[in-house]
Amino acid sequence: MFKKVFIPLLAAFILAGCASNSNTLNVEPKIELPQQDPSLMGLTLSINGADQRSDQALAKVNRDGQLVTLTPSRDLRFLLQEVLEKQMSARGYMIGPNGAVDLQIVVNNLYADVTQGNVRYSITTKADISIIATAKNGNKQVKNYRQTYSVEGAFSATNDKIKNAVNSTLSDVIADMAQDTSIHDFIKQNAR
Repeated sequence: MFKKVFIPLLAAFILAGCASNSNTLNVEPKIELPQQDPSLMGLTLSINGADQRSDQALAKVNRDGQLVTLTPSRDLRFLLQEVLEKQMSARGYMIGPNGAVDLQIVVNNLYADVTQGNVRYSITTKADISIIATAKNGNKQVKNYRQTYSVEGAFSATNDKIKNAVNSTLSDVIADMAQDTSIHDFIKQNAR
């Protein structure tokens, strides 16, 4: 008798837990790659990532009187490390340990500030990403990439709308990184 009641009840609780809204945002920015530099001749870089944010949330939203915390689907430091590796490989660098220059990509801030009333919502997303280049000769360069993106609309700020705002902001930062040559120039000057 106990098993006949308990097992279906347990299954119902598990299914009810699965049916709730996800508090995870799929972070999938567009990755823009720079042009190749044929003069590099197999120069190796080491790349790692760091997340300096004090709070791992991407957004906090008030829904039906409850404060809901939305977090990224992936660890942002590994996501941005992967992006930087792809960009540097596209330029013509090799990626590996003990590189001529060490690059660290740091997430200083990535957050969507969400406000919503009864009929309108507003999402303002800010990103602040740094790349720190340290050469073996002791020279160092820090380059900051910052973007702000705002969107307003009718009704409520759904997870999908917040996700799109975060991905748009991060895509803009990644495009800036691809177009900027200051780290590339620093590496060429200090890696020989």
